[in-house]
Amino acid sequence: MNILGISTPGPNAAAALFDNHGIVAAIEEEKLTRLNDSHALPQFAVQQVLTAAGLRLSDVGSIALAGRNPLKRSRSKNASGEAALAHLRQLLAGRRFTNFDHHLCHAASAFYTSDFSRSLVLTLDHGSGASACLVVLGEDDNLKKLHTVAFPNSFGWFYSRATQLAGLRPHRDEHKLQWLSKDGQPEYLETFRKLFTWNSKGLPSLDRRYFTHGPDGTGVFAPRLYRELGLSRSAPPADRAVRANLARSAQEALEELVLRLAENCREASGADSLCLAGGVVQNVLLVRTLEQRSSFRNVYVQPVSGNAGTSLGAAFLARKKATGRSGRAPLGSLALGPEPTSQDIKTVLDNCKIVYKYLNGEDDLLGETSHQLDGGKIVGWCQGRTEFGHRALGNRSLLASPFNEYVLDNVNQFIKHREEFHPFALSVPAERAHEYFDCGPNCRFITSLGDLKNPIAGLERFTFNGAAVRVHTVEKQANPLFWKLLHKFGESSPAPILVNTSFNLFGEPLVTDPRSAVRSFYCSGVDALAIGSFLVVK
Repeated sequence: MNILGISTPGPNAAAALFDNHGIVAAIEEEKLTRLNDSHALPQFAVQQVLTAAGLRLSDVGSIALAGRNPLKRSRSKNASGEAALAHLRQLLAGRRFTNFDHHLCHAASAFYTSDFSRSLVLTLDHGSGASACLVVLGEDDNLKKLHTVAFPNSFGWFYSRATQLAGLRPHRDEHKLQWLSKDGQPEYLETFRKLFTWNSKGLPSLDRRYFTHGPDGTGVFAPRLYRELGLSRSAPPADRAVRANLARSAQEALEELVLRLAENCREASGADSLCLAGGVVQNVLLVRTLEQRSSFRNVYVQPVSGNAGTSLGAAFLARKKATGRSGRAPLGSLALGPEPTSQDIKTVLDNCKIVYKYLNGEDDLLGETSHQLDGGKIVGWCQGRTEFGHRALGNRSLLASPFNEYVLDNVNQFIKHREEFHPFALSVPAERAHEYFDCGPNCRFITSLGDLKNPIAGLERFTFNGAAVRVHTVEKQANPLFWKLLHKFGESSPAPILVNTSFNLFGEPLVTDPRSAVRSFYCSGVDALAIGSFLVVK
């Protein structure tokens, strides 16, 4: 049976299509429209996943929506929710659909893509106007709700407000706060620790003395917090060191909070494995802390853990409701989006009057690309299907040699145009990762960190907080072409390791089609573009 899963309406809207064998296609709306969070509903994403499978909406046996918990919703939010449902009915041509709880969809997306038969599941997000956390026990094919934590007792809310406190954009720059934290000291940690208390069930409760309503109706920090921090409410701190210290304090507070919650629930459930989903666990420093410091034997984070991933959970839950079985299976690959044909690529290149070289076969593609990388060039690598999620895993990547002395400055300053504190991921063939790094299975999707254990040829430049490094382990079965490129590059370099960062500019989503790839290529300092069987060199 074909099942269509639709994410929670709003930011990161997405659609996923399942058949009897597993996930067929999944894509976020913003990757198709090239606009950030442009639609409340994934109308183009729905059409794309159906087209990828050669189906029409009438061929879908079940449609599932990851809805929102209506707990404590305001009248305006209820009105907007009704409007979204009306548009959804129009999008689905009047077809009936099943509405599942948002956090339950998060939980299903994590447990049903893990390989654990029994696990505690934590879902953590901002949760404004609804629940902020769900605690679930997953056993075999069943999910049993244990606890719900209501907003505003939200770790995600706290971290977003700390992002704003440090002069960054809430709901957009939380990843920046994470990376800025590595340059600071936990000067304000003791104050942040006061924000939450713990009830008799081991669940968090926000101390309301530090919380108030903002002018736009959203929650903000109260004057009491600013006084205890010794900061002005009128403007964010201008001193970068202060901002870094705020970031480090907030990061350590978040890690302590989630670790304590996980341990409290582990003791009550007796589970020795942990599954994670929700926007909060996109924080790889947090995931690494849980891997290293928790009592769980296994920790797994669903790699598309934000709202887009609820489309997967909704589809799993719909299958279980319809057939009695979820069809759970580990994620083999996130290459689930559209793939342009050679004719699609050629049409765009010709239309743009671009001089290109056609590469006759895989060996030519690997040889030419490796030659560019050996020469210190930065290459846009646009191959196969677009990744689902916001991380580039070797399909829509910017690649460079880590052994180039100026690679860090070149990519940050002339291509990504971002702050220098952002670390880069290093991609390595999975079977050789142990030679250079100490890392775990979550590094398959860059959802955690590793440690550098064999610092050769300047790889220590990519470390932080001691020996920590972002590691991307590439399995042959998951991405055979990128795996071969790593080995090809390793033939003439000290190691089969490449710098891998997302192929996107200006805060846009990953490039998806040939036109967005060509546009980003010519609007940046990228030296060469390997797109399908075509090579473009500036």
